[in-house]
Amino acid sequence: MRKVGYAFLASLALGLFACQQQAPSGTTSLSVQSASPQGRYLVVFRSETLPPNAQALAQSAGARVVKTLEPIGALTVVADRAAVSRLARNPQVLAVGPERYYSLPKTERILYQEETYGAPSAADNLYKYQWDIRRIGAPKAWERVPLEVQGRATVAVLDTGVMDNHPDLVGQIVDFQATNYCYETAGPNNTPSYPKYTLWIDFDNLDLSNLCTPAPSVLYEAHGTHVSGTVAAAFGGGRVVGVAPGLRLAAYKVFDRIHFTEGGEEYDDVGAFDGPIFEAIIDAAKKGYDVINMSLGGTLDTRNKDDVAAMVAWDRVMKYANRMGTLIVASAGNSAQNANGYVVHIPSDLPTVISVSATGTATPLWQYPYPTNETLNALPGQDVLAFYSNYGAAVDLSAPGGDCGLDENGQSWCFRPSNQRPPGWRYHLILSTIIINENLPAYAWYAGTSMASPHVAAVAGLVKALHKDWTPGEVRAHLKATAEDIGSRQLFGQGLVDADQATR
Repeated sequence: MRKVGYAFLASLALGLFACQQQAPSGTTSLSVQSASPQGRYLVVFRSETLPPNAQALAQSAGARVVKTLEPIGALTVVADRAAVSRLARNPQVLAVGPERYYSLPKTERILYQEETYGAPSAADNLYKYQWDIRRIGAPKAWERVPLEVQGRATVAVLDTGVMDNHPDLVGQIVDFQATNYCYETAGPNNTPSYPKYTLWIDFDNLDLSNLCTPAPSVLYEAHGTHVSGTVAAAFGGGRVVGVAPGLRLAAYKVFDRIHFTEGGEEYDDVGAFDGPIFEAIIDAAKKGYDVINMSLGGTLDTRNKDDVAAMVAWDRVMKYANRMGTLIVASAGNSAQNANGYVVHIPSDLPTVISVSATGTATPLWQYPYPTNETLNALPGQDVLAFYSNYGAAVDLSAPGGDCGLDENGQSWCFRPSNQRPPGWRYHLILSTIIINENLPAYAWYAGTSMASPHVAAVAGLVKALHKDWTPGEVRAHLKATAEDIGSRQLFGQGLVDADQATR
């Protein structure tokens, strides 16, 4: 979580958290809290599409409908316990449970400060730092797949929104959507998916009839812009390049800004709820977008009856996207945990989703304080599981997510305070596009499975551009078959995604 006041050099936070909307207390727990007297709930019907009388049924039980999710047979509602009980007893209803909340998986972040960042040049002069792009063979794919061919495919980024006036992303975005609860437009193009937050959900003064209230300050959340840059930052537009610079992007803002006080400390952060995420997936699938990237997550406990509604709804929405021909790629999570067991990481552990773990490199990039295109390269055979990455049987593929490099004992420099690391430790992170404000685009090094997932989503987009008739299952199988074997399948799945081999 972020304390009030954003700092680009954030403290290390390994754990994801998920909480019930009604109360932020206990957000360090990965399980849903017990239901409060009134709150937002997910109502899942036995029918896999919404019955015609669904809204009337919910209203007659005393619930207020917030979102209608027809293709997966679900509603999000505001209800008290009595209404929830009445809904749960209705024979048309399969399950009712609290609407879940999912956080951004955060680890290291540091602003690029070595050159003026307010006026990017036309040359991609920061590409020399992008060891990750070269490590997965993207330059070879560029030689094979022309930009106009890449433009046949679209990757939908479900995240915090995207800075569409960033020099590296101008003209790359073909759709601008916001499904979050606190809808607002912003930026020079007045788009709903702009990563500016002036409204928040204030848990300290929560009024479910007027959920979104003005925040006392403006928050710009750069996560979605960073992810989008990794997918498709354009050649010559700004200063970095994406894995697939010709791909089209669809920007979805699914996160809301939240505020609460816990343990005497005030928090100001962003999080995404079930309803907005489901709505965005359905919309992207209906529009025929080829790939969805979801660099977000939380967990569901298969033993917890309160998680049944969310689990069923997540399973349905993923199967719906799969049927519609949309492939979903998701980050495996940043808890450094074995994903095998009864606790399921959502959405990455679901069967139709490509789950991506994160790699770092043992190549000592930190020894090169003045890297060149020729020297700042992660060598094959030196890939390591990033210190924060989840792992386990659910992992399908791996991709660079960034680390801090290894010290003389073979341990990540990230385990030491930043002032005890070598000056070049940041070069092991993932450099991409961010926003500071509407008039100030920038670049920053981030690390996380959030950074790994868009590498795979971009390669999937390249494959779809070449094979428009392929199903999501065929694309998944192809990416696995062409991945570079870098070691344990429990850690890396079928291997490191390989843009070169995948596009041959």
